[in-house]
This record gives sequence, C-alpha cells and structure tokens, in this order.
Amino acid sequence: MSAFTQYLEKLGNNFLVSAMVPSLALVAASLLLFDPTLLNKLGDVQNAYALINLGLLVFLLTFIIGFTLTALNTYILKFFEGYVPFLPLHGAFYKSRRIHHAKANYLKVRSKSLEDTIGKMQDQLPAHPELQPMLKHLQDEYYNTAMEYDQTYPAKKDEILATRFGNILRAAENHAADRYGFDGVMFWPRLMHVIPTDYKQALESSRNELSFLVNMSLLSMVFSLLCIVAMFRSLDSVTVVSGSAAAFTVFLLHVFKYLFVSALGIAICGFFYNASIYSLNSFALMIRSAFDLFRLDLLKKLEVVRPRDSEREYKTWYNLNEMIVLGSRSLTVDTLHYRKEKPERPS
Repeated sequence: MSAFTQYLEKLGNNFLVSAMVPSLALVAASLLLFDPTLLNKLGDVQNAYALINLGLLVFLLTFIIGFTLTALNTYILKFFEGYVPFLPLHGAFYKSRRIHHAKANYLKVRSKSLEDTIGKMQDQLPAHPELQPMLKHLQDEYYNTAMEYDQTYPAKKDEILATRFGNILRAAENHAADRYGFDGVMFWPRLMHVIPTDYKQALESSRNELSFLVNMSLLSMVFSLLCIVAMFRSLDSVTVVSGSAAAFTVFLLHVFKYLFVSALGIAICGFFYNASIYSLNSFALMIRSAFDLFRLDLLKKLEVVRPRDSEREYKTWYNLNEMIVLGSRSLTVDTLHYRKEKPERPS
C-alpha cells in the first residue's frame, strides 16, 4: 500500500466523500465553462501528453480544494451557523437574527397562551364535559408548538442565532443542559469515549452527509461568484463595433451565458442548503439521542455514584458540570460521591 493511500485512509471517508467530490464538481464545472475547447481536447486521444497534464491539473486542484475544505470544516460550519459572518454580510445576518427572534418569540408566546387556556379549560371540565374534544385539540396544538420551539430554537433568547442551521444545532447542543443539567458541548468529547462503535459510525456517516451538502452549497456559491468575475473580464475581450449586429450578439452571448450560469449556481446553492437542513435535523436528533442513551455510562466511566431518580440525576450532573467547567471558580460546586472500589479477590 502506497504512502498516499495510507494518508487518504488516515483522512477517512469525511475527506473523500464530503470534500473531494464537491471539489471535483467545482473544478470540472469551472474548466468546462471557462475553457470551451476542453471537450475537444478530451476527444483527441492522440494527444495523450496533454490529457495526462489535464488529468494531473484536475487532480491537483481537486486535492488542494478538498484538503482546504477539510481543514476549514469547523469554520465553515460556524459560518453556516451564523457565528462568523463575513464583513459584507453583517447587515444581512443582523436582519436574519431579528427575524428568528420574532419567530421564536411567536412560538413562545403561543405556547404560553395555549398553556393558560388549557389550564382554565381543565378547571371547567368537571362542570362542562363537552369541552373535552376542544381540550384535546388544544393539548395537541400545544405539544406541536412547544416541540417546534424545542427542536428549532435554544431556550434562551440571547442564544438565538442568525440562521436556521445554527439554531437547530444550538438547540440540540442545549438538550443536555435543559434535560439533565450539564453543558453538552463541554461534555461531548468525554461522552464520545463511552458511545458504542456502531453508534459512532452512524454519527460519522450523518456528519459526512451533512458536510457534503454544506460544501456543495458553499462551492456552488463560489462558482456563481467566479461566473460574475468572468462576465466582467469578458467585457474587456469583446469589442463592440458601432452598428455591427454580429459583434453586439457576441457581446450579449458572453454576458447572458455567465449571468445564466451564475443564477443556476445560486439556485443549486439554495437547493443544497435546504437539503443540509434536513440532514442537520437527523444529525441533531442523533446528538440528542446520544445524551439520552449514554450519559449514565459516562457517569460510570467517571466513577460517580449513579443517581436513584431524575431529580437527583439533575443535581449530580449540575454539580459535575460546575466542577469540570469552572472548577475552583464555581460558586455552587458541592461534594461529589464516587463509587466504591470493589475489593480485590485474594489470589
């Protein structure tokens, strides 16, 4: 096995699937659009030297872009989440965040209104049993509204981000804090040590799918920007002769070709972004499920006494979170009780 193959295996499927394939798509589309003679070169089997050089160029560009995407994967995801908007996008991100604040507030107010109405109706139910069907309908509506907020937005208003992508992921990260009392982000690296291999592989597969869709969306936008740049550069190479219909036609063809392909790239970007939202929902559900399924295994790994009920569990996790995250700086940390060591059997 060559050293290069070993290196690719070290990078893993995340590099091959989520980075190399989108990079190859960008390189191939760019070469075909910006070099119209490329198809003729590919059909010329006699010019083997040129074909080899072209293949090496495609591979080199694909590998460089793919490796860059892999190295910047965390930064790219943070951009999609809305943490690191580029300077020209600050205004758009600010406006988008206000929109999400309004949506979250509507869901929260609606949930509160339904909760109050349900409470009053339950008080009236013994004297008015005919209200039972309406009560059931309101309870279903409350459940759906509260669940939509829980799955879509974080609990705290100041944690709401500028993108739907970021809010879904932030809500999943807050699942552990809301249910069990510990910071999911801080405990995730520790939780990974007790997650079974099969579940880890499923997580990795879901993450690869998400990264692929995010990279396709990002590179589609990059391709659109390249088309805009190429359109303006083509204006310098096209000479419009006054009164020449042929020259004017060539001019229009150059402009509209790049405008059309750029618009197509933006549409593809939107398609892959929307697809990434569906993939993110599945990934977020797996994150939530990991906290639900394996948190007690983590307590065992940390040699902490297993709580007897949900109330004690919340207090245990909260205390453990204070100790790990803040340590001696915590104002509320309390004594943790560890499991007793089993006495060694005499040999």
